[in-house]
Amino acid sequence: METFWEMPENTADMGTVAWGRRSGQFSNGRLTRTEKLKVLTNLGRMGMLEALDSFRGKLGLINTFGADLEGLQPPETALVRDALDFADEVQNLDLMRHSWRTYYFGLLLGGYRKLTVDKEILFCAAILHDVGLASGRASEPRDCCFVVHGAERCQHHLVGQGHDRAKVHKIADAIGLHLNGYVSARRYGAEAHLISRGAMCDVFGMGQRRIAQNVRKDIFARYPKGKLNDALEIWPGYHLAGTRADFLISLEPSRKKPEGLKARPQPGE
Repeated sequence: METFWEMPENTADMGTVAWGRRSGQFSNGRLTRTEKLKVLTNLGRMGMLEALDSFRGKLGLINTFGADLEGLQPPETALVRDALDFADEVQNLDLMRHSWRTYYFGLLLGGYRKLTVDKEILFCAAILHDVGLASGRASEPRDCCFVVHGAERCQHHLVGQGHDRAKVHKIADAIGLHLNGYVSARRYGAEAHLISRGAMCDVFGMGQRRIAQNVRKDIFARYPKGKLNDALEIWPGYHLAGTRADFLISLEPSRKKPEGLKARPQPGE
């Protein structure tokens, strides 16, 4: 029986590719009780930051960050081209637009904090961070942690294209970490931190007060939100029980499963 603080023997940092490969009852990205507590703590931290931004905004104390989107374009490298080509090949329009918004929001939030960012790594991770939900996936969200599956899928593809393994591993870990609720820039690097912040900014609006309004409008004009919830398959009873996606969705009891959607198989089925 697992105790509250027990961790599996073959442990690694939650969300990393190595963590996704552990075996036993916590395989396939299933969370321990300790990890669920960590996710809740991370969400609490994000909630506090958002509340502080709201308070500072009302007092006129936020100096929003803005930039011309043309100046934020990713570098023209072979790695960027291969990542973008792969994303274009397998992701639908709404998923692609979300990925672009995640990149821009992440980069702008990094600018707000004056972080030094490798735009090549940031873009590749952002444009592919939800590739576990894209067409041609080998596993379904009801069978695995889609984020870990996406990280490994991205790693396999980019290494297969001949790209530097260390750099690709950094991209894959940034993808795998982004669903943790909060990712430390000090521990995992600015790029992993900003992928998480960019995605949460787009999905939940967290951090948007830090970005100039005209820039936000420009981003949404170029990359409309569309049916984002459906693109991200944010449906209860659809993801593997105990994974981060399933746990986060369970925190929204009002969310309903679309009619006709098949729920994940129950044990013994």
